[in-house]
Amino acid sequence: MLTVLMALQIAALDPGGPPPVHDALHYHVDIVLPDTGHTLEGRVTTTWVLRGSDPLRIDLDSAMKVTRATIGTRDIIWDRDGNAVIIYHGGERGDTIHTTLQYRGVVHDGLIIEYPGGSPRYFADNWPNRARRWFPAQDHPSDKASVTFVVDAGPATEVIANGDLVSVDTLENGRVRWTYHETAAIPVYAMVIGATDFSVTDFPEAGCAQKCVPLSVWTYPADSAYAVSGPFRRIGSMVDYFSDLIGPFPYGSLAHVQSSTIFGGMENATAIFYSSAAIGERRLSEQTVAHETAHQWFGDAVTPRDWNHLWLSEGFATYLAALWQGHADGPNAFYGSMDLARARVVSSLTSVAPILADTLPDNLLTLLNSNNYQKGAWTLHSLRGLVGDSAFFAGLRAFYHQYRNGTAVTADFVAVMETVSGQDLGWYFDQALRLPRYPRVFVNWSYDAASQELTLRITQQQRGAFYRLPGLELALDDRTIVIDVDGPETEVVIPDVAQAPGNIVIDPRVWWLLERHVQE
Repeated sequence: MLTVLMALQIAALDPGGPPPVHDALHYHVDIVLPDTGHTLEGRVTTTWVLRGSDPLRIDLDSAMKVTRATIGTRDIIWDRDGNAVIIYHGGERGDTIHTTLQYRGVVHDGLIIEYPGGSPRYFADNWPNRARRWFPAQDHPSDKASVTFVVDAGPATEVIANGDLVSVDTLENGRVRWTYHETAAIPVYAMVIGATDFSVTDFPEAGCAQKCVPLSVWTYPADSAYAVSGPFRRIGSMVDYFSDLIGPFPYGSLAHVQSSTIFGGMENATAIFYSSAAIGERRLSEQTVAHETAHQWFGDAVTPRDWNHLWLSEGFATYLAALWQGHADGPNAFYGSMDLARARVVSSLTSVAPILADTLPDNLLTLLNSNNYQKGAWTLHSLRGLVGDSAFFAGLRAFYHQYRNGTAVTADFVAVMETVSGQDLGWYFDQALRLPRYPRVFVNWSYDAASQELTLRITQQQRGAFYRLPGLELALDDRTIVIDVDGPETEVVIPDVAQAPGNIVIDPRVWWLLERHVQE
């Protein structure tokens, strides 16, 4: 995700409390899309592994009326607790059971239903926990599952969903039933359907050095020519680059889809949704496409286990998109992207807060801020400068391979990076993720011509805690010196300096997120 286009129009959802007790393995979602109006009919069968005797708590909007609930073929006792269905299963730890909920109701959010010009459009838009608005699930990122979608739609619509298209069947009433299946475990927020009159363009397969990935672009017919020759023209290059850099693409295919999402882009596994307005107004950027593509590795395949670790998704995608820009268009494109990220952090009110917070906000949409995106990207970049390219990229690959199709928290990433680099990095992640703001570095200097000594005094003048900046580089004209900065003030004397410096540049290779000030 990049931007929230209509966040203020969405009622905040409860963050959901602790992670779910039981493990949902697979959702089989049967949906009947309406020809008119917003009334949805559905039936969802879920395969569970029980973790104890506690009842199942399945998230489902109270606007959805449950008409029948079963375990296997047996009708069961169930209850309602606000936006949740409570099922008393009677099983024991380790049991595998199958529940089915049949339901019907008016969709208010999560599945966006529109009829522009009389033609229907249906697009799921689940993040952060809005899937419960249209189908029952454990709507929390810690519980990933495989999914099958069976979508009953009108004859004039084409359907896209997660995974492989299994079948398209014409029914006796003229409607069409589309079946998609995704075998990998994905987060509920990335389980989606989209249906409308699409123009579909197939692109050459990509990532073939690791695993060939079929690519396609799905747009409204009027926007097809712009999309395939504009923001999506290099989607193959993106998959090639990320596959070589991180590891094989985690799924079987990748579709880029114009949709009714409220976000600039939404990284649904195998079917990325993009803002209809951004495409229609010809303002969707390649950076957004690269960002959402990178999410297929970090966010979808490796998913933050809880909301307050969102930087493991958004910070990673932001940095990887910048890396791809540098790969595709040269170093200036990379540093330009990082400069923009720095400016967003410096200008944002969220820069006064840490990335990792102990409590969650009442509205999870507020997590889509410069801390998790731009400051998260800079956390990775500075880490790369600290441990070196070899260890950094080896660590990214190791983290991906270890947690692919699973979930992770920040401590997991720290442990991987420490193992790969052979360094103690706890102090670095503590300051990067838990200290507010960023360092404001001032360099004051004086030159003694008689002794040919240059005195440098480096001070940090931000409010709050001070940062460690080991190996901070200063470029003195054509000479570079390295200083370990730790605390409010560090003073060094440089001998054998023939003349006063004409120019001093702090951090010339741009490894640190900081403000730079040089004063004589």
